[in-house]
Amino acid sequence: MPDVAPLSATDGVSEAEMADLTTLATQSDQTLESVIRRYAWNDNFAHIVGVIRAAWPDDFAGAEISGETSAWVAFRAAAPQGVSEELGALKAIAPDVQVVLREGLGLSEIELLRVIEDVHGLALNAGGVESATTTFDYATRTITTRVLGEKAAPEELSARIRSVVGLANHHLELVVAPMGSAPGVDSLNYHFGGEALSGACTTGFGTIGSGVRGISTAGHCGNAQSDDGSALTYKAGHEGTHGDFQWHTGPKTEADDFYAGNDTGLEFDLRDVSGIAAPVVGMSLCKNGATNYKDCQEVRSLNVCTDSLCNLVQMGARLAAGGDSGGPVYWGNTAYGLHQGWMYDPAFPFDRDVFSRADRIDNALGIYIATS
Repeated sequence: MPDVAPLSATDGVSEAEMADLTTLATQSDQTLESVIRRYAWNDNFAHIVGVIRAAWPDDFAGAEISGETSAWVAFRAAAPQGVSEELGALKAIAPDVQVVLREGLGLSEIELLRVIEDVHGLALNAGGVESATTTFDYATRTITTRVLGEKAAPEELSARIRSVVGLANHHLELVVAPMGSAPGVDSLNYHFGGEALSGACTTGFGTIGSGVRGISTAGHCGNAQSDDGSALTYKAGHEGTHGDFQWHTGPKTEADDFYAGNDTGLEFDLRDVSGIAAPVVGMSLCKNGATNYKDCQEVRSLNVCTDSLCNLVQMGARLAAGGDSGGPVYWGNTAYGLHQGWMYDPAFPFDRDVFSRADRIDNALGIYIATS
């Protein structure tokens, strides 16, 4: 596929994005017009948020799409000069959207993530805890940790976490509660059709590092894999604080293209990766997997931890299935992540898909998603 230019703040709806909007309208039983009004500007907003995050990492405290024409961007203290100018670019394509600046949250996004990881680590390593998940709610400033294990005492664990982490100093609330069921991953022990790996997972995006090209998938997938009948060479894997990643190289050329799929899996939509972006709560993203193929839905939560993994992104519903692990999570031509599995939140039967962020694969493995 020829290279596609990276998304800019003022780009209109591309052909690839229109295909995703159409899928979302069909799957959610909404009109295409209403879906375009609600979601067509979301990737532009996410791009602007990425610029702000990179320019002011010590000040940026989070962002969210809160409605059809509303969003917010938050900061640890006062919003830096230049933020309003960056956000002004959104008016060119979405003049009705109102973006509110929230100031004085006390913690940057980087600091908040460290606190969440500390809380999760204390819960997961507590005596008697078999499994744990941790999420954060911006509206209530509440960290919720759910633990599984007969010996886990939520009240005692909550008191210990509060004393060690010092949550009161950060003006954060904590809820520790029992978990009804452990989270799961979406690899299988047999092969399905579609763009699948031999080890019953799905290829993600093409990668590049130190001039070497490869292919990505989920870290929990088996190390011995083949793609299109060719054996791959396992290079490295990561299942930890940055997410769930694995990297292979192979005898055939690995391009910066990916199959976006469709609803039936009978046809395939080959796209070029134009860029990598961090997701924003409230935007819609699509996933393509070897089993359940393409589905699109809203992002529900960021900074999620499940057992040994952190920096996961939680979606609104459970739409993936076994065999979809490692599959690309995208919107238009932009890479957002690799599908990982599922978790219950807040409790059974509310199971939701989770994925690893594409912009964390360099932290995890020292490689990047290829864009050319």
